[in-house]
Amino acid sequence: MNTLQDYYDYINEGTFDCKSKSELGKALKKIGDILLEKKDQKNLMLCNLENQVLYINKSFEYKLDREKGTINGLSWMFSGTQTLEDGSIIPIYAPDVSKLSKSDFEYYEQRYKDCKNLYMKTEYGMMTYFGQQTVYSKRNDFKQQLCIDLIMLSKSYLEKAKQVDEKNYYSIDFFQTLKLAWNIALNSKLTTETNSLITFIFTTHQNWDITKDGTLRIIYDLSSVMSENYRLFKDKIDLIKVISKNKEVAKEIEKNSLFNAIGIIDNVLRIEQQLCISQESSLRYKAEIYEKLMIDGEENRQNALVAVKFAEDALRIYKSLNDQAKIIELETKYNQLRGKIQLTEHFLEFPKEHIEQITKQINSTIAEATENEIIYHFIITPWYLNINDIQNIAVKNSKNAVLYSMIPKSIMDKFGNTIEIFSTEEEIEEYNFWNTYDFNRQIGLRTMHQFFIESYKAKKLNYKSVIDYLETTWFNDPIVRMYHSTIVEIKPLDTLRPSLKKLFAELDLFFTNNVHQYDFVTITDSLTLKVEQILRNFCEKIGIPTFKLKDKQGNKIVMEKLLDDILVCLKHTNENPTNFDEEDRIFIKYVLSEKTGINLRNRIAHGLMDINEYTFDNIVLLFCIVMKLSKYKFSPIS
Repeated sequence: MNTLQDYYDYINEGTFDCKSKSELGKALKKIGDILLEKKDQKNLMLCNLENQVLYINKSFEYKLDREKGTINGLSWMFSGTQTLEDGSIIPIYAPDVSKLSKSDFEYYEQRYKDCKNLYMKTEYGMMTYFGQQTVYSKRNDFKQQLCIDLIMLSKSYLEKAKQVDEKNYYSIDFFQTLKLAWNIALNSKLTTETNSLITFIFTTHQNWDITKDGTLRIIYDLSSVMSENYRLFKDKIDLIKVISKNKEVAKEIEKNSLFNAIGIIDNVLRIEQQLCISQESSLRYKAEIYEKLMIDGEENRQNALVAVKFAEDALRIYKSLNDQAKIIELETKYNQLRGKIQLTEHFLEFPKEHIEQITKQINSTIAEATENEIIYHFIITPWYLNINDIQNIAVKNSKNAVLYSMIPKSIMDKFGNTIEIFSTEEEIEEYNFWNTYDFNRQIGLRTMHQFFIESYKAKKLNYKSVIDYLETTWFNDPIVRMYHSTIVEIKPLDTLRPSLKKLFAELDLFFTNNVHQYDFVTITDSLTLKVEQILRNFCEKIGIPTFKLKDKQGNKIVMEKLLDDILVCLKHTNENPTNFDEEDRIFIKYVLSEKTGINLRNRIAHGLMDINEYTFDNIVLLFCIVMKLSKYKFSPIS
């Protein structure tokens, strides 16, 4: 192989795919060495373009950003820095997509037309498509053919992913390729190809061998795509068959992971809700899984902290089904378990060794800490990963489940109403961030919850210790207001005291009386509104208006800003130096107002919380927010 034409023939005659980059790169290096020796600069440049197409990343996620070395759809494989003679440091990227010219894209266009190997043809095609430098690249017939080519390639990867002992992870390549096809179809309004993809997603879901190791994730992702995009899929596929397949999958998953089976059943419940059909069978099955998890937690893990959570979950479902026999059975079991570890509320299944290590660390910390130090732990402890780490995980997860991560998302309330839609790429990225934040919250909340209860039981966290601390914070500083020409002083702590007093009074009753039902409702409602009040007090302290003017028939009327508006105003920027901790702001937004999150404030204000949705976990989260808000100090600017 001595010339570029030899390389073209080599590609056309071969069966290369995305796993062949190294092999193709070696062939190009050999040709490049020969061209360099001959000083054939023209063909050497083309050889370099061939090499670049192998290593340029192609994705709709990339946007034009010269500083980051990306253009729309295209990005580098490697990055680093270079120190210049004057000592300055500049970033370097390889391949540097920002240096590609119109003639380079014209070359890729011709290669797309000439190439017979499906993998390399789509690589040239994506370069042409994203480059948008030629007339051909903007034609719909080109986009349609490229979409068809990508669908064909994804199907070939799917077949390879089905092979016995498949170790090359073709399932990931299948999703990545399908993602490209899907986006082209949607962006170019290719109705035929979009419908073809819908059918393909459905048939793949239906025909997948659920006994294969490592492939059950495909079932979850594909069924999630269908439920998240119900309106797009509902008239084109049989969602009853999706439900049936998912129940079959749940039974299979249950053999190895009870908890993962719940994820599949939750998907079934969403579809049943969308179809307005009975959920009783699925709810009962979910409750039975929770019972099995309860037994596993108590008998195999010997950890009532795990068992009591699943007893609560099963009991709530049976109450919704009005199954009196199971309600009596689970209430009896629940009372037995909560005598060991009470008020537990967490979601993830942890290894026994991990639980023991966390418990040991918590007990050690509490034993050595003073009352004030216990409170400081709620203020300064990073219960969750920081925002940047969560964002990085969200990006990584979206690459591992690329089809699911690219599909427009919608948030539905429990009545089946769509309350939020995430359709643009930026909105979908936001959804993926909050989804990852929620998963991280489940992990951190378990530790936070256990730390709270154990601190209380050790008599180092109580109403007096909390109030004594808060009296030393800005919560106890007067805020001067003028009401109808009358000067009035208010203190944020004055309206917060009753909520905190009720929180600890209920704990005292709960731990001394086994039949006392903790008043989750009053405390949750009260603390939620008090947090919003404290945020408004914070704005008042730093001079941010908490109201806005609205025009009504030519007259200006004053309206209080919504909580979301308040949180936007508190975001720290160079232009708006509030010094409000962004980690705190995101945490508060997730708990109080984010529809993808817990959304406590809006659900409470509009009467959308049912009795079974009030939990001690939410109270712990609200308590932690109050403590974090107390840490700020204010001083006048001279």
